[in-house]
Order: sequence, then C-alpha cells, then structure tokens
Amino acid sequence: MQQIDVPKIFISYSWSSPEHEEWVLELAENLIKDGIDIALDKWELREGDDPIIFMESMVNDPTITKIIMIIDGKYTDRANQRHGGVGTESTILSQELYSKRDKNKIVAVIAEPDAPKPTFYAGRLHVDLSDTERYAEEYEKLVRWAYDKYKYEKPKLLGSAPSFIVAEDNQVALFTNTQYRMAIDALEKGKSNASSLVKQYLDKLRSELPKFSLSKEDSDIEEAFKQKLEHFQPHLCEFKKIVDAVCTHSNDPKIFKHFRSLLEGLLNLLTVIPNQGGRLTADLELFGFLNYQLFLSLVTILIKNEEFNELKEILDELYMLPENFHDRYLLDKKYMTFNIFRPREYSFIENNLKPRKYSPLGDLVKDYTDNQIITFEEICEADAFLYIKSLTYNIQDNDFYRKKWWPHASFYILNDQYRALKVFVKSERPTYFEEVKKVLNVKDLQFILDILSLSQKGIYNSNPYIPTWSGSFVEFDLKILCNLEKLHKS
Repeated sequence: MQQIDVPKIFISYSWSSPEHEEWVLELAENLIKDGIDIALDKWELREGDDPIIFMESMVNDPTITKIIMIIDGKYTDRANQRHGGVGTESTILSQELYSKRDKNKIVAVIAEPDAPKPTFYAGRLHVDLSDTERYAEEYEKLVRWAYDKYKYEKPKLLGSAPSFIVAEDNQVALFTNTQYRMAIDALEKGKSNASSLVKQYLDKLRSELPKFSLSKEDSDIEEAFKQKLEHFQPHLCEFKKIVDAVCTHSNDPKIFKHFRSLLEGLLNLLTVIPNQGGRLTADLELFGFLNYQLFLSLVTILIKNEEFNELKEILDELYMLPENFHDRYLLDKKYMTFNIFRPREYSFIENNLKPRKYSPLGDLVKDYTDNQIITFEEICEADAFLYIKSLTYNIQDNDFYRKKWWPHASFYILNDQYRALKVFVKSERPTYFEEVKKVLNVKDLQFILDILSLSQKGIYNSNPYIPTWSGSFVEFDLKILCNLEKLHKS
C-alpha cells in the first residue's frame, strides 16, 4: 500500500452557538477517522491557556499543513470587523493568503446556508457542507484537499504526438489517433457511448487502410513492402489495445458486432477491378497479411480473456465476399468462413522476404510481434486452435479444403515445445471445457480421434488433415496438442 503523509489541519471557527460548536466538533472527529490530524481549540486548550496566543501559534505553526475556516454569519462578521479571536486569526490568515506561495493551504468550509465568505477570501473556491443532500460529495472534496489527492488531476505522463503529426514525409500514418483515444477513454470510464466510439474507431481504421497500397511507381517494391508493414505496426498495437479494453471494461455483447463488421469490410481490400490494369501481387499479399495480423490478434485476445461467446460468434460468422474478390478459386462463392482471413497466396513474401523458411508467413508474424497485450506464443496457440476449429467441419465435404485453416505461425511452438495447448490444458476444468466445446461446436473430441484413425486404418500414407512443413521434422501432434488423453472422455 502507498505510504501517505498524515496532514495536520487547524480549524478556525466562531463560537456562535452550542449547536454550531457541536457541528464543528463532529466534523473534526470525522476528519480524524479519515486519518487527518486535527488541531482544535476544544482539544488543545486547558484552563490557564491564552486562546489568542494559541490561535496565533496554530496559524504560524510549520507543522500545520492546512487550515480550515468554518464559515457562518458570525465568523464572517467578526473576520471583516477584525473582532475577537476570529478577527485576530483573520488578520493573520489574510496575510498568509497574499504573502505566501502556497495559496492552497487555506480553505473556507461553509457551515451555514448562504453564509457570505470573509472579504479577504471572497472570490475563492470553497467547500459547502451546509447542504445535507450534497454533504457526502462535498466532504469527499475536503478530504481530498487535505491529502492533496484531487479527483480531477492533470495526467502525470505526457503522451506522444499523434502519428499523423510526427510522421515523416515517406511514412504512412493513419488518422485514427483521435478516435482511438476517445474510444479507450470511454471504455475505461464505462461511458454509455463506448460502443459508438469503438465503432467510429474501427470505421476510421478501415477507411484509412488503403493508404498502405503499393504502387507500380515504387522503385523498390520489396523495400516499400517492408516499410508499409513497419508503418502498420503502431496501428495494429492500437487495435489490440482497443480489443483488450473491450474485453476488460465492457459487458456489452453488441460491441463485438463492430469487430465482425470490420472483418467483413477488410475483404474489400482484396479486390481486383476488371479492365483497370493488373494489381501488384505484392500489394494483394501486403493487405492479405495486414488482414491476417488483425484477425489473429483479435482471436488471440479473445482466447486470452476467455471471451468464448464472442469468439464463437466471430468463428461461426459467414463473411460475405465482395464483388471482384481477388481469389479466382472462390468465384462461385458468396460467403466464406473465418478461413477467408488466411492468406492463400504468399509467393512474393516467400521468395523475396522469407526465402528458405519453413513457414514464411509464420516467420513474418514473429518478426512483427511486439509482445504487447499478447505474446508470440499466445498467437501461435491461437493459430493452432483455429486449425483445430476448422477440422470440425465435415471432412467429407468437397469444400473442406476451402474451409480449412492453415497454422502458419504454430510451426514455431511445435518446434520449441511438445505439450498441450493452454486452452486444452485449462479444459481439464469441466466448466472451461464446456465453453471451449461450444466454440468448436462439438460435444466431445471424437472428431480428433476420427481424423487420427484415417492414417491408422491405412486410408492414407500420410494423413492430409495433419499439417506438415516440407523438409522439416516438426510434427503437428493432434493427440498431444488437444490434451486428448485427459479430455477425450469428457
């Protein structure tokens, strides 16, 4: 727990009436209960003490960190006329206000409705404890003032200028910073317009993404590809923070509809308009990879936050293909499963960026994972889960290969570890496993046994449903990854 300095406060007030004195005493006792040391004449003065000397000593005492003036009609009259003990204190307090740098040391507390403040304090902010309906709210303000811990304080850390301000001439910057910050603030503070602001951010992101287009006029396409990919990463980081904030702060399931709309909108980045000249293969691969990063990040964060209902909606959605979608093998299709976000063509990446790599796309994902919000290992595990999810489709379906996900990134966890995916380790807890089975749309893991049996029955020399990487000894062991030994009877 944070160490807090104990404030010491002197209370200046008028002995206007026994009721008023009791009111002041009760306030002092409450402040004591809140850890504030109070200097009050009733507690400090004893027979034979000089009240005037006591008051002067309190106002000038260096151990007194704050001074409260309890304002009622008589206090103000005596202060303005410099009469009695209050008049003496007022003279000293007025000098304190106008000669010292710490003008926050003294505050007026209104104890009587409509009581005017002393002339020397007129125009300054005060705390009003005269209204019983607002007493608790105003009392909190007084306690915060005592500790110098205010409800509204200027942020201590200065943020960075928006990317569209600091971007160099040759750097792509999306104008999403304003929408991003407003959405994050609304989510963290639980504002009622959070859903609308998230939608505005996602819409802005979608509309700005075409700025990353590669042009035939780029002198070095490979270098331009790398630069565009590099410039995209701060915006991917923003996106991940938005998704994580939604998972952490929002309980509105409707908000995730905005993410499904974004995903479908991303497919418009992969169109080829007839009779307008050929689109660069590298350009299509770039946007395919950007979509891939966004989709993988979204799924990974949902799994990490155990947002299984929303994950199920994302993975069960049928995404409408836009007119002139670039993949000629899908000309007969109007809708596709989540598999549409897996890049099918990546020859430019493989030949130019990642030659001699077993998993070119997986290696590129690894290069651009910053381990903020989610780690590369978590991405790899989500990638493997997506593949397992795709295996739940009917493998006898002629369209199965179009629906199957390919675990490009998972190559790296298979290469470094030999254990079950975390999602299936946690599934040893029955309630967790029930949620996972809902996402997979299965009653049990029998479908894994069915797939494994195809090789065991000698139907195939090598099982076409099990991923392999040419030249690599990495094995996608479904039995181990799915924790089948412990879960197949669940």
